[in-house]
Amino acid sequence: MSSQARQDLGLAPTAPLDPWVYSSHIGVVVLDFSEIQLTAACKQRLLLTDSESWSGMTLREDGVTAIIVNPSHSRGRQCSTLAHELSHVILKHVPAQVEVSSTGMLLLSDYSDEAEAEADWLAAAMLLPRDVLMDRRRRGDTISAIADAFGTSDQLCEWRVRMTGVDVQLKRAGRR
Repeated sequence: MSSQARQDLGLAPTAPLDPWVYSSHIGVVVLDFSEIQLTAACKQRLLLTDSESWSGMTLREDGVTAIIVNPSHSRGRQCSTLAHELSHVILKHVPAQVEVSSTGMLLLSDYSDEAEAEADWLAAAMLLPRDVLMDRRRRGDTISAIADAFGTSDQLCEWRVRMTGVDVQLKRAGRR
C-alpha cells in the first residue's frame, strides 16, 4: 500500500511523499485550523494549554472526510499525524467509539489498539519506505538528514530505521 501511494502520484519509489498532496489525491480534505470557528478560549486550550493532548482528528460528515492536524506541532510531526490519519482512512478502519457533536458532526475517535498500530506502520512506510532507508543509511546519511529530506521528525525516522532493522542488516553485511 505504501508504494501504491507513490505510484498514484507518479512519484519515483524513492521520492518523498507529501501527505497533503496525497490527501487531495484521494479526496480527503485537510482543514486549516485557523479557519475553524472556535472561541478564542478553545483555540488557546487546544494550541497552548493542552497542545500535547491531541495531534490530529478525522471528521466525517455528509460523505466528506476531513482531517485537522495540530498546527502547534512541528511540521515533521504534522506530516506524521496526517499520514497516520490518512492510514485510518485508507485501511477503512472503523472507530471503536464514535462521538457526535451538538451540530451532528461525526467525530471519529478511539480506534482499537490494533487499528492504531496498523495506521502507525502504514504511515511510517508511506513516509519512509524501507528501500529509501537502506539506500540512505548505506550512503552514510544521518537520521536527521533523512528526516529532513522526507519531511518527517527525527523521532519517526529513528523509529522506522530501528523497526525495519536497516542498521542491523547493514552492520551484519559490513562484517562479511
